Amino acid sequence: MEKRKKLAIVGCGALGQACGRAIAATDDLVLAGFVRRPQKVGKKLPKPFREIPTAEHISELGHVDAALVCTPTPTVREIVIGLLQHHIPAVECATLHGEDFVNHKREIDRMADHFETPAIVGAGWDPGALSLLRNLFAVVTPKGHTETSWHPGISLHHSTVAGNIPGVKKALTAEFRRPGGAMQRYVYIEVEQEADFEQVANAIRNDPLYLTEQTEVFQVDSVEELENEGHGVLLERRGIAAGADRQHLLLEARYREVAMAAQVMVAAARALKRKGHRAYSLFDLPPRALWGLLADYAEKQWI
Repeated sequence: MEKRKKLAIVGCGALGQACGRAIAATDDLVLAGFVRRPQKVGKKLPKPFREIPTAEHISELGHVDAALVCTPTPTVREIVIGLLQHHIPAVECATLHGEDFVNHKREIDRMADHFETPAIVGAGWDPGALSLLRNLFAVVTPKGHTETSWHPGISLHHSTVAGNIPGVKKALTAEFRRPGGAMQRYVYIEVEQEADFEQVANAIRNDPLYLTEQTEVFQVDSVEELENEGHGVLLERRGIAAGADRQHLLLEARYREVAMAAQVMVAAARALKRKGHRAYSLFDLPPRALWGLLADYAEKQWI
C-alpha cells in the first residue's frame, strides 16, 4: 500500500476543522497537526481533534508532506511563501478572481520556482471546483454566455475575520448580491459575556474587509443553528455547439461552502507530488491526480 501522506493544517477555524474531518475520512492521508496563532495554541480543540498536536510553527510538528492553508484571504500569500521557504508544499483556497487571482498566482509561482517547492492556489469551491464547471460548460458551448446567480449563503473568509474581532465568541457572515452588483453582508455573532455588542458591531463594520460594503450586524444566541442554512448557486450557459444554436446548460447547487472548499483542498493535496516546482491552479492538474488511490475506481465509475 502507498505510504499515507502527512498533512498539516494552518488555521483551526471552520475551514481548518472541515479539512481535518475530510482528512480523517480518507485512507491515504493523515493529519499531522494544526498550526495556530500563539494566543490560540493553549486552547482546547473541538472533541474530534483533542488528540491532534497543535503548534505555533509548522516545524514543531515534525515531517509533513504538505500544508493546507486555512486562513483569511489577506493572510494567505505571506503564509504560503513562508511554507515554500521551508520547502513545504502548500495548498490554499484564497477567494480571489480575475486579475487579482492571476497576479496572486504569478507571485506564488515565482517563489515556488525559487524555492523549488510546489503550491496549489485557488483550490476551493469558488475559485476552484465551480471554476472548472464554468469552463467545462464553455468547452462544449464555446460561443455563448454564462450567468452565475447566487443565493444568500455563507462567506467563509468574512466569517473568519469577524470571528477574530475582540469580544466575538463565534461569527457567521451571510452574503447577498443586490441588483446592480453591490454586495450586502449580514453578520451574525455570539458575543463574549463581558463584551459590549455595539462596540463589537462597530469594530466589525470598520474592519477593512467590511468597510467598503453595506454590513448589518446581529446578535444571536447560537451561530451553530444558522450554519446549516448553506449556500446556493445557479449556473446557466446558453450558446452554440458545433454550429447548433440554442444549447442550454444548467447547474443548480445547494451546499455548505466550507465543506466543499475543504474537500477540494484535500483532493488537491493528493496531486502535489505529481507536479513540479511551480504554483498551479486546478486547471493545471489532471483530474486523475485529485482522486489519489481511488483513481481507478473513478475512471470505471464516471467515464
